[in-house]
Order: sequence, then structure tokens, then C-alpha cells
Amino acid sequence: MSKTLQSQSQEQLTVQRRAAASKSRAARVCERCFARNEAGDTYCKVCGDQLPESLADVDSDATRRLVPAAARAQLIVELGNGGGTAEFWIEKDVALVGRSSPADGVDPDVDLGDVDPNRLVSRRHAFILRRRGGFAIEDLESVNGTYLNGIQRLQPHAQTLLRDGDQISFGETRAIFWTEAATGVTAQTPGLKVGH
Repeated sequence: MSKTLQSQSQEQLTVQRRAAASKSRAARVCERCFARNEAGDTYCKVCGDQLPESLADVDSDATRRLVPAAARAQLIVELGNGGGTAEFWIEKDVALVGRSSPADGVDPDVDLGDVDPNRLVSRRHAFILRRRGGFAIEDLESVNGTYLNGIQRLQPHAQTLLRDGDQISFGETRAIFWTEAATGVTAQTPGLKVGH
């Protein structure tokens, strides 16, 4: 083999190696949280946002920004007829809100059975989910519905982001949503006394 052919072969091999190394570093970088995702991913594995169409050349030693996890959340439930309130803390990424039923094997994280005298809360009524640094609510095809701020009946299985002070009705059981990060929780809930 001539020196020219040998030199061209080595040059092609070098170009192929560089292309392979570049491809292994190519990724879809989330524009929201800057997480590095695999080239074939369409949604971010960290925050769930849709990823950009183009691949980015990513330095594997680069520092990425982390999205802080949402604080715990709290539901303050009104106990009808001026009976005060009950507090439920939400500490899991996915918390089931409903009414317990040992016979059906249902043990919700937020059991509203004791504060729902008319039994209008379904056993599996809704999920409260930790999402994108905050929380969302998802109705689980409950019979009597889940309402947000008194007017919006949530569509089943459609996640709706929650904000501090949102009023949620599970059937006729009313609650106010707060995150732990909110300051002055009891001062911001007019007409409600937080019971312990």
C-alpha cells in the first residue's frame, strides 16, 4: 500500500472515530431544566417537557442545573357546620386522595372518609402529583367530580397544576391547597382555623 493510500485510510479512520465520539456525546438537552437526555428521547426524563428537535453537542463534564424538588404540600379540609378543619400532609410524589375501603384494598394517602359524612368522595378519587417543581391534581374518574376553585370540573386523567390557595372540592368535601414553602399558611386562609 502506498504512503498516500495509507495516509488517507488513517485520516478516514480518524474522522470516523471523531464522528462516533461526537455522536456518543450528542444529546437532547432540555431547555427548561438543562438535563441531558438520550438522542432518541422526545420528552425530558427529569421534568417531562418536550425536548427540542435538534441534538446538542454536550460536554460530559459540564455542570447541569438541578430543579429543586417541591416542598411538601398540605390540604386543609373544612369540617362542615363550623366544625373546624383537618390537615393532611402530602409528602409522596404521587398521593392518592380518596376514602379507605379495606374490603377493596384501598388505603389512600389522604383518607377523606372521616370528613365526608355524605360519602361523596370516591375510594380512588384523585391523585396529587409532584410535577416540575410543584404539584398537579388529576381526577381519577370520580363519580362526584373534582372541582378547582369552585368552577372548573377537572377532566378525568388530565393533570392540572396547583397553586397555593387553590380551592379543591372532592365531591362536596372542600379543601385548600398549600405548599410548605408558602408563608403564613393560617393567616392566608380566611374563615378557616387550622385544627391539630
